[in-house]
Amino acid sequence: MTPHRADRWAPTPALVRLVAAVATVAPVALLSRRPDLLVLVSPLVVVLAWSLVTRPEAVPARQFVLSHGQVREGGQVLAVAEVEPVERAEILAAALSPAPYVEGVPRGAQRRVEDADGVAVQRTSDVVDARGPVVAGRRRLTVGLRPTRWGVRRIGPLQVGAVGAWGSFRWGPVPLDAMALRAVPQPAAFDSSAPAPHPRGLVGMHRSARPGEGSEFATLRPFQLGDRLRRIHWPRSTRGDGQLFVTSSYADEDTHVALLVDAHYDLGRSGGVRGWASSLDRSVRAGAAVAEHFLQQGDRVSLRVLSARTPLTVPAGTGRRHGVRILDTLSRVVPAVVEETDARRVHLGVREGTLVVMVSALVSPDALTQAAALARRGLAVVVVDALVDPAVGGVVQEDERDPLARTAWRIRMLERDREIRAIRSQGVPVVPWLGPGSLDVVLRELGRRGPAVRSFS
Repeated sequence: MTPHRADRWAPTPALVRLVAAVATVAPVALLSRRPDLLVLVSPLVVVLAWSLVTRPEAVPARQFVLSHGQVREGGQVLAVAEVEPVERAEILAAALSPAPYVEGVPRGAQRRVEDADGVAVQRTSDVVDARGPVVAGRRRLTVGLRPTRWGVRRIGPLQVGAVGAWGSFRWGPVPLDAMALRAVPQPAAFDSSAPAPHPRGLVGMHRSARPGEGSEFATLRPFQLGDRLRRIHWPRSTRGDGQLFVTSSYADEDTHVALLVDAHYDLGRSGGVRGWASSLDRSVRAGAAVAEHFLQQGDRVSLRVLSARTPLTVPAGTGRRHGVRILDTLSRVVPAVVEETDARRVHLGVREGTLVVMVSALVSPDALTQAAALARRGLAVVVVDALVDPAVGGVVQEDERDPLARTAWRIRMLERDREIRAIRSQGVPVVPWLGPGSLDVVLRELGRRGPAVRSFS
């Protein structure tokens, strides 16, 4: 790898002007016998001599790292440049190149971030005295960043530089190779008081219809061989009939929640975590919220991304680590512009008793075909409509000047309404994404019905 052409100590324009001024004024003063000009140029001669004597020689060694390799969108991360101090270098500086959906953290919003080596302060740029604090023999320059949208973000290249005495010689700016930062989606606000229908697992928080080891009281029954002594109900057993009674409970079970995220299209404009949300933003954040909710209940959650470019899959699992894995997978979703897959050939590996939650903008026919095929297999399917509301960001912006585009979009919306009515007639409920409580009604309705749902009103 050839060194960068700025990876050396070079004279600055200020030094060039200083040399030109001394070389021009000093001979004129000597030839014309003007001591006043010599007095005027003598400070410049002193500065020139000082700059030449104190010129740095060694080139600093440097390294670029990120304080975190993965953060949630809207979180803060440090881009850290560790530069080896060199003799006679007075100022070190670092700056980052701009990147989409990555913003700097202003000094007024900086916060302390603990890392393995100590405490660093996040900021948009950093310029420090070369004699300042040293970390493990190196000067640490930090730039505070905040990814505003989920996805893999390119951080860098990071530019580092240094300046010698009087600003006469400079090193850099030298670019350091960019690094990848994975911003996982921030789950939307979601909660549900309705239990998952038809639990079939062995452990969990959902009450089963059969008796077993659980936390919810079922009835009192006579003591049988094998019952645990801690289940003896002493108030009933000491009434004088000489028979022991124990408490029985309903078994606690879990369910398998198969989460499908439709990533065929990304409609609308994304303004980041604090701005307008595109259809894929709403789908990914809603999917993350649903997965987080059911994982907190002890259910098993699997993920399948319906996309021609990134057909990602996460098998069923539970626990906090599995939730991080799902968020990491959602951060790698890339929409497919051209549909190249047949949704009817997608096999999810699910069985009876699985709750299928599909999050989709309901614009791609493949997603609706997949939902209808799963419902015909007797699975409980819920479709969450995540299309962007035109009032808060719009799929077709209000400043759209092409009347043909507006007309075509109205026609497509009419076709979409017809397709939604058709899939509802096949027993697949379609609910809009409204945050907390979005799935309460349909989950209770599916729980009252049998596993094979053929109609829904």
